[in-house]
Amino acid sequence: MATKNRRHERGTALVVSMLLLVLLTSIGMAALQTVSRDRQVAGHQKRSQAAFYAAEAGVARARELVRQMGERTEAPTYPTDYPNQATPVMLADAGDPTGQPSFFADPIITEPIGYAGEGSPCTEGCDITLGGVQYNHTRWRINVVGRSPEGDTARIEVMATRLLAVGY
Repeated sequence: MATKNRRHERGTALVVSMLLLVLLTSIGMAALQTVSRDRQVAGHQKRSQAAFYAAEAGVARARELVRQMGERTEAPTYPTDYPNQATPVMLADAGDPTGQPSFFADPIITEPIGYAGEGSPCTEGCDITLGGVQYNHTRWRINVVGRSPEGDTARIEVMATRLLAVGY
């Protein structure tokens, strides 16, 4: 009788095991594809973040230049010692195998760093006077680009302030 029951099965176990094998293989392939996409996204984020941090370093350098600039003028001049696209500042060690992030003045903007006007006049409780000279906040526009070693870019535009003597 045992032989009779086996004859009626006719490879059902083989078919079921093959279906399970195909199902598990497709789940495994989907998991591998998901991991691969996650790695790509993480790589894009890393490159984008490196470009942003490089641009932030450029803003810090530009703010330092603004602090060191002379008095404002009606037609302020762009600081010529700030790096441009042809001569960017490299941030990492030159021996870094992944390359070097860099920053430079935004080439799209005519005057990437410059005087943007007076701040709001202070009317009450904020008379800034030092040594008999009254000071006011002035606004300075800063536009820089950061670039990752892979070529991703991040543009940052900042409005910075600086105290300057009133009347200059």
